[in-house]
Amino acid sequence: MLLAAKTTLECSSFDQGVIVNRKGLPTLRRSTLSIAISSLLLLSSAANAGTNAIHPGSSSVTGPTNNHQSLYAAAHNPAMAGKIVAEDENFRMSYFIGIGTNTEIGDANDFVNEVDELIDILDDPSLTNDSIEDTLNRFNGVLEQMGEEGYVKNSTSLYLPLLPLFWKPTFSKGTFFTEIGYDVQWRVSLLDQELRYNDQNLSFETGSAAYIKSGIQKRLSFGYSQPLFSEDRFAHLGGRLYGGLKANVYNLELSKQVFHLQQLDGKDIEDVVEDEYENNLRSTTAIGLDAGLLWDADRYRVGLTFKDINSPTFDYGEIGVNCSSKGEATIARSNCELTKNFAEALGEIRQNETHTKPILATTDATFFVTDRWTVNAYAELAAYDDIVGTQNQWTSIGTAYYPKSYWLPSVRLGLQKNLAGSKISSYGLGLTFFKLVNLDLATSSEKVTHEDTTVPRRFSFSLSIEERF
Repeated sequence: MLLAAKTTLECSSFDQGVIVNRKGLPTLRRSTLSIAISSLLLLSSAANAGTNAIHPGSSSVTGPTNNHQSLYAAAHNPAMAGKIVAEDENFRMSYFIGIGTNTEIGDANDFVNEVDELIDILDDPSLTNDSIEDTLNRFNGVLEQMGEEGYVKNSTSLYLPLLPLFWKPTFSKGTFFTEIGYDVQWRVSLLDQELRYNDQNLSFETGSAAYIKSGIQKRLSFGYSQPLFSEDRFAHLGGRLYGGLKANVYNLELSKQVFHLQQLDGKDIEDVVEDEYENNLRSTTAIGLDAGLLWDADRYRVGLTFKDINSPTFDYGEIGVNCSSKGEATIARSNCELTKNFAEALGEIRQNETHTKPILATTDATFFVTDRWTVNAYAELAAYDDIVGTQNQWTSIGTAYYPKSYWLPSVRLGLQKNLAGSKISSYGLGLTFFKLVNLDLATSSEKVTHEDTTVPRRFSFSLSIEERF
């Protein structure tokens, strides 16, 4: 699995695909679109908090609900921190790293071979046995469909050891907590242009390009939760109301890149990609504020959360500008001019872009069928764009059973659905071993084919080690 200290990969690849360089950034070789499809296979065989349905720990299957068994419940709703530390304890923390990764691929069946073949034909037209007209008709259909559906996106979240840390001091009726999160997300897609035949050069040409948007988010959070009223205030209703606040210090490094498809064949452009990433990179630091409410009753809990209520904004690095400052007849100059055309003439991308974390309202509920069996539900109440511009609005339902014995694993089942964007759904299975190690997997029922092999369009993996003491 392609993970470095900085990864949120939605794709991996084989020997000619995406690699991660020393900076943890995706690097390209050969066909970026081939990478986009092939990459899912390696990630699936090898194996965020709150966005794009990437949630660490057991919540990756059941959804980010108010389940006190999960340390990461307060990462979703800060009011939940008041229920994570047991009555007879003062601390709770994670012993090891928590990591979650999710890969999603567009509904583009078995186009990899054709795109690879197209790149070979762009380099050497004699490799096709078809007529010029048949070649144009065939590959223009491929390019058009890849432009509509051909994408690969990855999101990965990493929590550092010992965090999140919860502290319920004796002098306070509330609970303090802190988290450090590291999230990486990127998406590769195709900007398609018509394939043409140049009678003078006796060659095929296209302005199609690979388009990569990537973001690295570092987050330091501080929060507090406590009961909002005295214990007997709602005694007649059989429950208690908790409130929580959390301040998130975000640092986002956002970058966009465009690479001319015709220039990728046979060229090792690792250094070009790395240089372009640095040139396009924009780092922004801002603070986001979350607020949450939790109604806690004997047999159920209901939560309401408002995330990023101040809507912090972050800038992408600009692209397709000052092209004359780049060296003549260089790949960087050519990509810059191509980017400018896609932005100014065609209007398919933007040269300057700002990502705003929207105010996101979510609601969740947990019903205790028994003391050890729960049913959970979660819903985001509006659609929003993640940091790479993909539209999301996730809802989930799940159930979990927690046996009393240390030797029997806890079992979780869940179903997630994106009501916006791709509208993809997935189902998951999670196990907790020795009440300590959480392993969760999820996959979509929708499939795509690659070289006669069927792979899921969405796959996620999460591992965490949590302990109460």
